[in-house]
Amino acid sequence: MAFAPLPPSTKSFLLLLFLVVLPCLSHQQRIRLIHRDSPESPLFDSSSTTTAEKYWRRNHRRSVAYRDHFQAALEGRRKSLTLLAVEDEEAGFDQVGGEYLMEFTIGTPPVRVTGMVDVAGDFIGTQCVPCPGCSPSPGPLYDPSKSSTHSTFSCSSNECRSLERNKCSGDDNCEYIQSYANDVPTSGVLTPDVFTINDVTYTHMPFGCSSDDSFYTRLVPAMVGLTGSEMFLLVFRFSSQEFTFSHCFMKDWDNPFANSSSDLHLGKDARLNGRTSSPLARCPVGKASQFFSPTLRGMGVGPENLNLTEELVGGECSTVFVSSTPLTFLRKPLFDLVVSKVREHARLPEAPRRPNDP
Repeated sequence: MAFAPLPPSTKSFLLLLFLVVLPCLSHQQRIRLIHRDSPESPLFDSSSTTTAEKYWRRNHRRSVAYRDHFQAALEGRRKSLTLLAVEDEEAGFDQVGGEYLMEFTIGTPPVRVTGMVDVAGDFIGTQCVPCPGCSPSPGPLYDPSKSSTHSTFSCSSNECRSLERNKCSGDDNCEYIQSYANDVPTSGVLTPDVFTINDVTYTHMPFGCSSDDSFYTRLVPAMVGLTGSEMFLLVFRFSSQEFTFSHCFMKDWDNPFANSSSDLHLGKDARLNGRTSSPLARCPVGKASQFFSPTLRGMGVGPENLNLTEELVGGECSTVFVSSTPLTFLRKPLFDLVVSKVREHARLPEAPRRPNDP
């Protein structure tokens, strides 16, 4: 296992991927996740000669940049991923940052859409027709005028009033301005229509319909925020379950380019017998309130369990759970302790460092 040290300026920050769950079982309520580097992903470069080594180096660079961005958010500063993309093009950035994508359909007849998954977001949005300034898309965009199940929200509706930033159009349609975790704003009209995800249908799903090209990319024209979106609220409302989810990782760990996907399970189907779960809480204040924060209770190296003091782990919201970075980061005091324990228990010669090693 490789650990990436944090720079000395980093205070208290730990990034975790999805909850670790062992092999998947058959469930009904699930979301099929596609990794951005999978051959199934529209972001996959089929002409690329990227080796596994370059793949992991790119993941590391992308993870470090996202870590710096989220650290800035937790500290109330701003560091746009748009700037990061310019600063480090080799990391494989795009405006819509994230590691996992999902597919769903909107409207009647259904239009298939690919969206980036954001576990720190609470809003679902997609590019819609008309979009005169949008880059050409590999597939059709959702056109509300061609959907027989499309409707609108008035400015006085509860859905419109629940938005943090909204305004009213001249024809009483609810308009929004939304920023995701990457601080890039997008605007459009809040509208409901039929959503279908893996044969589960939501008949009146609110989502943002945007003609804005400044946020979305031509390859991934949608963003799906999971933590507070109406889709998740509906899942748990009808299943009478607390907010529970699990992520089943794909099997082929040794081949990062394998044509495989993984599943995100919601509600009662997320409870796997005999598996340990971790409670997640929202960070309490400010910009950081978009993040889930688990409590890091223990850590072991070989046969030894580490004593995790607040000095090592950090205080409130020092552990943050996100889906837009491939790597896990430790605070430097904890990282240094882990490295020393690995050296102590491994009792093996260390490989020489190369100039470009992270």
